[in-house]
Amino acid sequence: MPHKISYVDNTPTDALPHSLAHYNLLRAIRDFCGGYGVIGTVNYTGTGNGTMTSIEASPTSVTETWTVTCTATAVDGGTFSVTGSVSGVKASATVGTPYDNGLLKFTISDGATDFILGDSFSVPVTQGAASAAGIAYDILRYTTVGGEASGHELIMRAHGLTGTEEIYFGLRTYHSVSADYYNLLAGMFTGYVAGNTFDTQPGAALAGVPAHNNRIDYWLSLNGQRIAMAMKVGTPVYEHFYLGKFLPYSRPSQYPYPVVCGGMLVGAAATRFSETSHNFYLRGNSARGKLRTPAGWINMHCYPWGNLFIAGASTSSTSLQLRDTTNEYPLLPVELHDNSANIYGQLDGIHYISGFNNAVENTLVIGGVNYVVMQSVARTGHTDYYALRLDA
Repeated sequence: MPHKISYVDNTPTDALPHSLAHYNLLRAIRDFCGGYGVIGTVNYTGTGNGTMTSIEASPTSVTETWTVTCTATAVDGGTFSVTGSVSGVKASATVGTPYDNGLLKFTISDGATDFILGDSFSVPVTQGAASAAGIAYDILRYTTVGGEASGHELIMRAHGLTGTEEIYFGLRTYHSVSADYYNLLAGMFTGYVAGNTFDTQPGAALAGVPAHNNRIDYWLSLNGQRIAMAMKVGTPVYEHFYLGKFLPYSRPSQYPYPVVCGGMLVGAAATRFSETSHNFYLRGNSARGKLRTPAGWINMHCYPWGNLFIAGASTSSTSLQLRDTTNEYPLLPVELHDNSANIYGQLDGIHYISGFNNAVENTLVIGGVNYVVMQSVARTGHTDYYALRLDA
């Protein structure tokens, strides 16, 4: 299971020259989930002082080094050969014209000093982790235009653990400069219509996630059927979302599309990360966590939250809490139900863990599998934590 632990900030990039951190986060999610190749440090040797910008390695790229060399000179221009150490010789690039050979994109711009023969760029590319694992999501929409209300949009299609399914979800940004919030809106869909807005995609369930316009640290975990993410923002506080399928307690023919849209807010709420009443989707019985049943969307409940003998207040013998035993923390499955006799399944890679003698960002290795401990916003109660599985 690929995962990524990293951060974004509001540093402008070639792709997003007027950037904010939540814009850059959406781009990072697209690149990782879409299996885009990772660009290493680009080296240049030569006389001309032009630049190579807008570099992008496609989801079909492999690990190799590209050599881009000036083969013909021209005033304020020139032609460059493009050769991959694995992919071989591709079509030539022209200065000032965006280049795309299906594996690598870039634009070479002229500088005050023209390029001469032999001037050369070296571009190392590492295959994207999701592509290497064979689970890269299809990027159906990625837009980087829009105002405060609509923002940037990302819609993806996953193919499940079988590789033959169609699971639709995405994220868009929304913010207000005057109210000082910079958020994500998580969306789970039953299909995709190119002409529809993000919020009106088929069967849309939506949940907001407070983010930031400054540095965001993040833990991103994905497999073929779902993406789960935790973010550290602001003061700091911790924000979370889960999009995609869960593990159902029934056959595919009985329950063909068991999916969850879990966030921190009900819809695109105008809520800043510093607001103290919002909570993670695991707390249950709120539209910030939606479960799609065969009959449609409901507000999901999450076991063991709500079980007084596991996740209670520990104030009496009838309200207890799970605690560590000889420094061991049992990870419990998070089971989804409707607060009645109906239990639908369990979240994939999300586990209940006690906060007793525990701390956010603690790491666990159980059976060779890595987990990270996360908390809800700034809460530090014993029932305010969960463990996110990072890898298989």
